[in-house]
Amino acid sequence: MVNVAGELDIATAAHTDAIFTAATSGTHPEVVIDLRQVTFLDCAGVRPLAAAARRVHEAGGSLTLLAGHPMVVKVLRFNNLIPDGAASAGGAVPARHLPAYPLAVHRCDHRCRALAEER
Repeated sequence: MVNVAGELDIATAAHTDAIFTAATSGTHPEVVIDLRQVTFLDCAGVRPLAAAARRVHEAGGSLTLLAGHPMVVKVLRFNNLIPDGAASAGGAVPARHLPAYPLAVHRCDHRCRALAEER
C-alpha cells in the first residue's frame, strides 16, 4: 500500500512517480494507492497515477485507488482513473485523521482495460 498525503502537483510529481514506479514494478503487482489524505491534485499529479495504472495493467496485476476529497475524486474521474460508476464506501473506512468525505474506490485488475491508455 502506498499512502499519499498533501498535494500531488508539478512540485511533487517526480518524487511521486519514483515511488509509484517502485511500488508497481515486477510481475502481477497488487497495489493499493491511498489518496484519502490528498488535498490537491492537478494534471501533473495525475500523470504518475496514469503511468502506474498502465504499468500494473501491462504486468497483469491489480491497482486499487482510494480517494475521498471531492476535488481529488473529480480530477480522477475527469482523467478516467475512477469511472463515474466507481464503488463508494460512503466513508465506511474513516480514520480519525482522515476527512469525513465519502470514499471512492476503483479497482482495476488485469481483466480491465487500462483507462489511462485512452489518453
